[in-house]
Amino acid sequence: MLKKGLFVYFRPLKRSVLCGIAGIWSKQEISSSQVIALDRASEVMEKRGPDAQGKILFQHCGLAHRRLSIIDTDARSDQPMNRGAHSLIFNGEIYNFKELKKELRSKGYAFETEGDTEVLLIGLIDQGIDFLKRVNGFFAFGFYDEAENKLIIGRDRYGIKPLYFHNTGDAVFFGSSLGTIIPQLEKPEIDQESLSLYLGLSYIPFPKTILTNVFKVSPGTCLSFEATSVSKEVFYQLESKAESSSSSATIQGEIRERLTDSVRKRMVSDVPLGTFLSGGVDSTIITKIASDFDKTIPAFSIGFPDHPYFDESQKAKKTAKYLGVEHHVLDISEEDLDEHLDDILNAMDEPFADSSGILVNLLSEFTRKKVKVALSGDGADELFGGYNKHRALLRSVQRDWKNSLLKKASPFFDVLPSSRNQRAFDRFRKIQRYSNGLKSEFQDRYLEWACFTPEKDVARLLNSHSGYTESKTINDYLAQLDERDFNSVLKTDFSLVLANDMLYKVDGMSMHRSLEVRVPFLDHELVDYVFSLPASQKLTNRSGKLLLKKAFEKDFPEGFFSGSKRGFEAPLTHWFKGPLKLRMERLFNRELIEAQGLFDFSQIQNLIKKATGRAPGDTPHTLWALLVFQHWYERFFLIGKHG
Repeated sequence: MLKKGLFVYFRPLKRSVLCGIAGIWSKQEISSSQVIALDRASEVMEKRGPDAQGKILFQHCGLAHRRLSIIDTDARSDQPMNRGAHSLIFNGEIYNFKELKKELRSKGYAFETEGDTEVLLIGLIDQGIDFLKRVNGFFAFGFYDEAENKLIIGRDRYGIKPLYFHNTGDAVFFGSSLGTIIPQLEKPEIDQESLSLYLGLSYIPFPKTILTNVFKVSPGTCLSFEATSVSKEVFYQLESKAESSSSSATIQGEIRERLTDSVRKRMVSDVPLGTFLSGGVDSTIITKIASDFDKTIPAFSIGFPDHPYFDESQKAKKTAKYLGVEHHVLDISEEDLDEHLDDILNAMDEPFADSSGILVNLLSEFTRKKVKVALSGDGADELFGGYNKHRALLRSVQRDWKNSLLKKASPFFDVLPSSRNQRAFDRFRKIQRYSNGLKSEFQDRYLEWACFTPEKDVARLLNSHSGYTESKTINDYLAQLDERDFNSVLKTDFSLVLANDMLYKVDGMSMHRSLEVRVPFLDHELVDYVFSLPASQKLTNRSGKLLLKKAFEKDFPEGFFSGSKRGFEAPLTHWFKGPLKLRMERLFNRELIEAQGLFDFSQIQNLIKKATGRAPGDTPHTLWALLVFQHWYERFFLIGKHG
């Protein structure tokens, strides 16, 4: 029998990397093979953490943790953390932990550390899941009550931190990455619905993963496992009902004050801190606020000197100069991609095809050379209505002659050349998508414009002829859409796009480079306030993020926030002709494709011709999604479970 509460700690490791958690819970006594599996899961998390690694074993449970020290870097805050019958592994940061600690101390609890982990542990002991409603921060955790043999796993409100689990009925495996679960599976199997969604969206929305019977914990949710039951409790739900009737000046003041306070909270750190700066509205405002608190804070940007249409570094340089901040720019070449591609692709333990993930990965590596924590502008587009898609959806519900004409003219637009690599052709591409989208109902239109690959193309590509519009998973997201209430669109983006794409990308890519990224726009007090405001105040069909711009426009020269929004993208078409060419030949060879039995080889050949410019069509993102999947498949299915 395992010794009760047996701790194992290892210090020091090589260099500090980000936090990761993994655990096993069983109705029966955990076996030696399960303990070995837990050790393997900890090894998988080496890139995520830590400055220390630890493990605790009980009769029915095992918990493992790897740590990046940000607050209270002393060994006393190492994990797993144990108090009596209760143990915790935790990945994240709690910004109001000092306030919560003071309240818990007034109840008679004593503390042995200066960090936030112990506050979460004692808070859960004292109040259970209800304590999470008072936590301001981001997290994923596993909390074990040995006396009750009860495991609780939970994830923060918006899904900033990832959490996966696999329930066999007799045992539960959970962890910060899909890679911690795969070694526990006897025979991993591709989930066909998830594969279809992935090819359409470029990511896999929760609760699904690419594997059958492996799931993501939904944001704002806790799962409790006991010998006789499994229960789910939602401790946070985003409300989209507009209630505020305040004046414009009051609203702008509230947004300014709340965002400033959020940045202040997220600048608390015992290690060096910087900001990501693209030169866009969101990162500019975050950097401006941060520099007001710390004039020496550095900002980090990325550039494409060889591809001017994708390069925003000049705008970032002008912004940094105006703000007076120390500025560092990483210029990316094709040689950089070729050198780092394997490592970038290995950062994805689940297929993920947002090409900007490449850029976040390289930017994170560059930033990590100077600082250990960075602030980003993620979440502002979904909160204030900043995507081109938002303005297009708002415009599409207007019953006017322009929409009628564009709808009728869509066959003409379909024959125009389209591409993401040149301004004129990119404009044609957008007109094509808009005019075709007008033919669909509002929910279908939203999905069309949220996807990179049309359903008909996904169905052709898959041997199963599976599309994604019949997916219950995606239809659960779409059910909340209401064209009469545009806040419902922003709310859908929060749960679908933000959680599954933007936050997964930033967390996964930055953690792979040992960098913690904090997102001030996702302070729940700010989010709840902005969602109490009418969507009509946030955007029109010509301009987005109105409230955010107005709240900070006096801090910048007139016209500083003008100009069209440019997506954060990589020049894939150019790369397919260069550094990705040999990799495509290897991963898309006929023998491999036919042995997999998943894809139609002839359709892949057509995609390659289009994506490399040898045939008309806008398909680089679809081909990139396939390449990412093939690398992932080779790593986990052909080479071995550990890759």
